[in-house]
Amino acid sequence: MAQATTQLHVICERDVGLFSLVQQVVANVPWALAEGRTPVVFFGPRTCYWTPKGYRGRDTVWEYYFEAVVRSHPASTIPEDVRVAVTRRPPSPWEPGYRVDERAFASSHFGDHPELRGRALTIPYQWDDPDDGLRRRAAAVIHEFVRPRAYLRRRADDFFARHLAGHPIIGAHVRGTDATSSSEPRPFRQGSLVLSRYVAALESLLADRPTARVYVATDDQSSLEHLRCCFGERVVAYDAVRHQAGEPAGRGPTGWIMPAYIAGDPDRAARNGADAVVECLLLSRCDHLVHNGSSLARTALLAAPGLPHTNTHTRGPER
Repeated sequence: MAQATTQLHVICERDVGLFSLVQQVVANVPWALAEGRTPVVFFGPRTCYWTPKGYRGRDTVWEYYFEAVVRSHPASTIPEDVRVAVTRRPPSPWEPGYRVDERAFASSHFGDHPELRGRALTIPYQWDDPDDGLRRRAAAVIHEFVRPRAYLRRRADDFFARHLAGHPIIGAHVRGTDATSSSEPRPFRQGSLVLSRYVAALESLLADRPTARVYVATDDQSSLEHLRCCFGERVVAYDAVRHQAGEPAGRGPTGWIMPAYIAGDPDRAARNGADAVVECLLLSRCDHLVHNGSSLARTALLAAPGLPHTNTHTRGPER
């Protein structure tokens, strides 16, 4: 008797930030499993993190930073003709996906399509943060399927041991770059970085934790310098690739708005992705998180469902 062919659910890239891609995987995995398909992540050149040189011995963006979602099915197990098919006909991010052949279904959808209600996890990405129920459900998916590679776990553990262990830790994730650009058209991103709100929130939290350190993760060097000026030696930061000067917004491979400091240099973007994973791991170990609208910060909230947090960016006084 012929052995049944494994049905693959091939999760393809969108032209977005790394942690929007991570959330896409978190949303897609329950949908794939409910359909009896094995999720496989195949992130290629339609995201700025992809480099033709590969990174850390891998040739697909997910595996630059994470183990295969299902250990027995890394991207290398996708049949070559399926790889060619999804490269020639990338699934639309606006539709749930399409069946490539009898072995594979391909999707680049975030998971919030009306047809996927009740099947994929619906993760908020505009104004709202994930609620407690979603955080618990997503944490179970992350724990089992989103496993950073050992080299990144070591970096996070080493940094934590050297700079943060033994102290209360207030995390601050400050998303700047394209979110501060006049070319950003989306209302939920406009005006999302107000450093005075961070300072006020951190001052209030530090009043109750006088021995705390402030771990700052940011894509913007000037924001880090501002918080160092305000809080001095309390501030600790990982040595990451950041925007230094010039136009904050650029365009990704398919024209979507992306931070300029990574949009034009795929090798730098690949390195920046590794830094971002380390920063997310560190933020998830904090005692409180202060943040604005950001997929990285919200992924930390999903990974650590008990982490209290303060969002500095809301709709306004009417909320």
